[in-house]
Amino acid sequence: MPVEDVVLITQAPSDSWFEGFVLRPNGKVLATRLDKPELYTFEAEDQDAVPRLVCTLPDCNSLVNICSIPGYSDEYFVLASTADLEVVSHKDVWLWRIIMGSDDSVPPQTIRVTSVPEEGYCLGVKAVSDRVVLLPDGRTSCIWHLDTETGQKTLFADDESMEFSTGDGFFGVNRIQIVDNYVYFTNSAAGTLCRIPVEFDPSHKEVGIRTAGPVQTIIDDLPSNLDGMAVSADQTHAYVASHIDGHLHKVVIDPATGKGVSSIILSSLDNPTGVNLAPSPENPEKMKLYIVCCGEIEVAWMPREDNPWEAIRDINSAVTVTVTQEVVETSS
Repeated sequence: MPVEDVVLITQAPSDSWFEGFVLRPNGKVLATRLDKPELYTFEAEDQDAVPRLVCTLPDCNSLVNICSIPGYSDEYFVLASTADLEVVSHKDVWLWRIIMGSDDSVPPQTIRVTSVPEEGYCLGVKAVSDRVVLLPDGRTSCIWHLDTETGQKTLFADDESMEFSTGDGFFGVNRIQIVDNYVYFTNSAAGTLCRIPVEFDPSHKEVGIRTAGPVQTIIDDLPSNLDGMAVSADQTHAYVASHIDGHLHKVVIDPATGKGVSSIILSSLDNPTGVNLAPSPENPEKMKLYIVCCGEIEVAWMPREDNPWEAIRDINSAVTVTVTQEVVETSS
């Protein structure tokens, strides 16, 4: 991917911290703000698009992440909490359901689904169905199974590959993605990309999914502080972002062995936190990679490195720029 292909789509509020986002059926992005309980949407293909506040959820101060709900068009689960980003903690965690309408000027329907028992720090949410979601817990170092109807949270997977004690950073297992019969996950501290074989059980809706084999390590030499991840539908490659150094890694996966080899394809992103891979609107046969980055957020545990985006990351739409033109005449 040459550097010329990297395009700044839009500028969110510079003091915002976005962690999760999805691509809607209408091509727009729906993004959760970690530092406020706000949900934004904007047109991903319009470089002049201004992110619009969709809604603000009550009784929380952070929207941790978001996922689409299989079988439902333009409906999403959002993980919300009362968070303290300075000390990296959250409490009063709830799962919400967001039902978007065809008219974005009309507020969406918001449903408080269930509370999530407070253990560790769940950084993501991935729906198996409208009844079952998986929650990667970077502090407890496991993946939870949550029944959205009863609110019961049980252990889905627990393995040493999910632990955070093997590297730098606050979290172990971080991002997850379900692709066919595998659950892929990153370990933020250890710098690993792994997957778990799974099988689905539609006859028992309260179960939905279960593990079908041991964890498989795809690659174990990525840097620490991994954040966003996206796996291709054919499972031949994955993209993983490292939010501290601003690198985007492409991992080529051998279908025969399940092992991967990585290369850095971008090295100047400004704290990338979310990655999504989707068919290009111009040509659905090609895939387009979407990346969301932090703004001017400053917390003691997150160092900021110099990069080409630094000069504009603190600019908001409220900033007025005056352009003057000077004509210089020369004699031939």
